Parts: sequence; structure tokens; C-alpha cells
Amino acid sequence: MASSLNDLKQRQIRWAKSAGLQPDSAGYLSNFEANLLRPLSRQSREAFERGSGSELVDAKDRPAKMRALHSSSALAVNVFDSWVDSNMKPLSTVLGLNDEVISISFEEQFPTGLGGIPPNIDVAMKLSTGHVIGIESKFSEWLTPKPTGRESFKPAYFPAGNSLWQSKSLPCSQKLAELVNDGTEKFIHLNVPQLLKHALGMANELHDQFSLFYMYYDWPGPESDVHRSEIQRFVQLLGSELRFKSFSYQEIFQLLDEQSLQDGDYMEYLRDRYF
Repeated sequence: MASSLNDLKQRQIRWAKSAGLQPDSAGYLSNFEANLLRPLSRQSREAFERGSGSELVDAKDRPAKMRALHSSSALAVNVFDSWVDSNMKPLSTVLGLNDEVISISFEEQFPTGLGGIPPNIDVAMKLSTGHVIGIESKFSEWLTPKPTGRESFKPAYFPAGNSLWQSKSLPCSQKLAELVNDGTEKFIHLNVPQLLKHALGMANELHDQFSLFYMYYDWPGPESDVHRSEIQRFVQLLGSELRFKSFSYQEIFQLLDEQSLQDGDYMEYLRDRYF
């Protein structure tokens, strides 16, 4: 499985070198700006600076996450940030939405009610109706199998006498969280605990006025088949409860390309680098 992940990273390194960039052996650039099609919009940069994901600033023991060529946040920014100050109606069409997207933000936090730092959802889209779509974005992360035996949820997610998801009118999510937590349901490539935590936070803040989307960069190999089957199983277990949809970035790019819904530089950059 490591070979698929390495192949994806090597493809990104080859692209960077062809673009005149100089990544290190781990696939990191000298600064995050070099990893982006365009400079971050003002509001997007402020959002990443507020977020808790250490995307833009180097830590003591590792470089800023967005410096990585395989960064999922850089992928999300390269695909979505160009729409922040543009007409978003075409994007609504591509995503199959009945209502128009009126704002796009990154690293939004929806508190679960448990205290502490809420998880950051990669992209949040507010619709004209007030409905919010949260998008969890994955680039290379899903290719790494989840370690077995590691705690899926902290004990605080299962307080005695209180079913957190059930209390937010998410009974199927409650049942799945319990099954994942006790090891009855296992997912190797789809990070189900992360998705359920996002769902809990959004339900806590938005009640039923949200949908959870999952957008991933597909990559050929045995992991891809397992990953897609796990997405299907997740949908079957939850039904319509989260108004969940999944898309590959390849599918979104193809729809954009067919309809010529963005400028040429944007499409050329995405095609050369990712597709």
C-alpha cells in the first residue's frame, strides 16, 4: 500500500520540478505560497490563521502542512479559493445543488458541545437558504490504512446516560459511532470518526440545516476499491441522515472542464498538476 502513496507523492514532486520549483525529498516546498495557484484571498488567509491546523506556520518539529505538495488543504484551496470572489452559481451547478452557494470559507469550526478545540472542516459553503455544506477534503491521507487498536473516540463522546448524536436527532450516527468505537464496524481507509465528529458539531450549531460532503482525490490501486466500498457502506449505514454526498476531485474537474466554468489559467493549472 505504501507504493500507491509514494507514487502519488512522486507525481507531485515531478510536477513541481517541471514548474521550476525545488521540493525537498519529502515533497515540501520552501513556502506554502509556492504550493498555490494564486495567493490566498484575504478572508481565506485569515481563516487559516485562525484555524488550529498549523497549515501556514512551521512548528518546532515539522514544516507548515500547506508546504507539502501532497497537502489536502492546498488541493482544496487550489480548487475552491478561486471561487471566493467570483460568481458561485456555476459551482452550485457542478455540485448538483438546488440552491446557490453564496459564500465559501476554510477551516470552519463547529463546536460539538464537549469543550476543547473543535475539529476544522476543510471547506464550508453557505447556501442562499442558510443551509451549510461542510466538505471534508482528502488528497493522499486516505491511502494510509488506519492503525488498528487506536482509540477512535475519546471517552467524552460517550458520557453516561447521554447519547450525543441521538440528542441531536442523529440516531444512525449514534449507532455507527458506538459500533466503530467498540470495534464492531471497521473502516481502513475512510476516516469515519472524523466525519461523525464533524456531523455532531454541525448538528449542534446548525440543527438540521447542514449537509456533510466528502471530496477525495482518487488514485489507482487496490486501496481505491476498498475506499469506495467503505464510502458506500458509510452511506448505507447512515441513510439520508447527514444528507451525505461523496465526490472525487476528478469528477468535479471533469464537470468543470466540460462546462468551461472557470478561466483558462485555473483549468490549465489543475489539469497539469492534478488531472
